[in-house]
This record gives sequence, C-alpha cells and structure tokens, in this order.
Amino acid sequence: MRRFVACLVAALLSTTAVDGSAAHSAHIASSISAASLINAVSSISAASPDRAVVDRLVFEVPLTRFRVERSRAKRTHRWLNTSTDGCSAPLVGSTGKSFDFRLACERHDLAYANYPALARVDSAVAWDAALRARVDDQFQRDLQVSCLRRRHSERLRCDAWVVVFFHAVRLAAGP
Repeated sequence: MRRFVACLVAALLSTTAVDGSAAHSAHIASSISAASLINAVSSISAASPDRAVVDRLVFEVPLTRFRVERSRAKRTHRWLNTSTDGCSAPLVGSTGKSFDFRLACERHDLAYANYPALARVDSAVAWDAALRARVDDQFQRDLQVSCLRRRHSERLRCDAWVVVFFHAVRLAAGP
C-alpha cells in the first residue's frame, strides 16, 4: 500500500497542467505536505485487509452466524487461526445446566489468536489494552446473548455465570 501511495504522489508531482506549465506542478508539489502523506499512508495501513477480516468476525457477525462465517473466512483466508479450546474453564467447562457459552468462547479464542499474530506482522495492528478490552467487552455481550436463548427460569443463573466468565477472562488473560 505504501508503494501505491508513493507512486500516486510521484505521478501527481510529475504531471504538468494542461497548458504544460511547470509552475502549476510546483504549486501541486508545495501543497502536498509531508504530514498529509504520512496520514494518507497511515490510514491506508490502518485499514489492513487482514485486520478487517478479524474485525468483521469478532465485532460484526451475529453470534448465531459466527461458525458459518468463520468457516467461510477460513476457506478464503488460509492464514486465519480458527483453533479453539472452548471456554477452557477448569471444573466448569463451556456448558452447564443453565448456560452454553461455546460460541462466545470460540469467537473470543479467534480474537485472542489472530490479533496478536497480526500485530507481529503488521505495524498498523496493535494488540494493546484498548483492543483487548474491546474484545473482552464483545465476549461479555456474546455471553449475555447466549443467556437470552435460555428459559426464563435459567436466565438468572446464566447471567451470574456471565459475570464469572467475564471477570475470569479479564484477570487470567493479563493486562
């Protein structure tokens, strides 16, 4: 992408006005600041197509469609890490009498596997506290959506498990 922007700028700078005046080219060159070029390159890099794939799966796809969309994305994007260990909650597991958090945990695992990997190869992706908090907040929303599908008599217990799972993730997964 940076090469594309550099070529675009070079083309703009090398062209002359319709009347062929070099003064017009100099005016274009002087109006393009280094800061605007850096911002253009940064905004293009920030919109990395690999990150967009993960962002879409983690934040946009409804939880009920997650497995289908994850499979489709994996066929198209072979680099995508779709491995999961479920909720990996000791003693409790991914399901219980009043809850089934497998889908929420699978999506959370996808985020935790792919964002750090993207951060290692793409400087525009930062696996930092802000992104981690955003991912964990989505995890909490997904857990709550899972509870909405439960019978009313099980929903209070399910909501209590949401609190336990969310806080366990925030504590165990680091800063």
